[in-house]
Amino acid sequence: LYYFKNDETILVTQVVTGMKNNHDTPLGNYTLYTSDKQTNRYLKGYNDDGSKYNAYVNYWMPFNRGVGFHDATWQPAFGGQLYRQGYGSHGCINMPPSNAGVLYSIIQYDIPIICFY
Repeated sequence: LYYFKNDETILVTQVVTGMKNNHDTPLGNYTLYTSDKQTNRYLKGYNDDGSKYNAYVNYWMPFNRGVGFHDATWQPAFGGQLYRQGYGSHGCINMPPSNAGVLYSIIQYDIPIICFY
């Protein structure tokens, strides 16, 4: 993940994205949903086996329906090919907790969010 402001790199961090079992992180151009940026939130949904998940996150920054940036304390590491090795997200951008906090403090509602492979 790269965050730029006025042609200056403000934040660079490794992430884990979705690209496993039809949970691709959506490609495209987005902006942050203004009313839904939150702290201390539970993300709820379904796993591939039909079981429910209820994951606590400190920082939630949605940009495409139920897809967004958030911390992921359950990830063993970030970056590389982890998303292909059984650690992929359900489409969200999983971030190290400390960097998710940084992004939460600097992200602007009107900033373009560009997802690409």
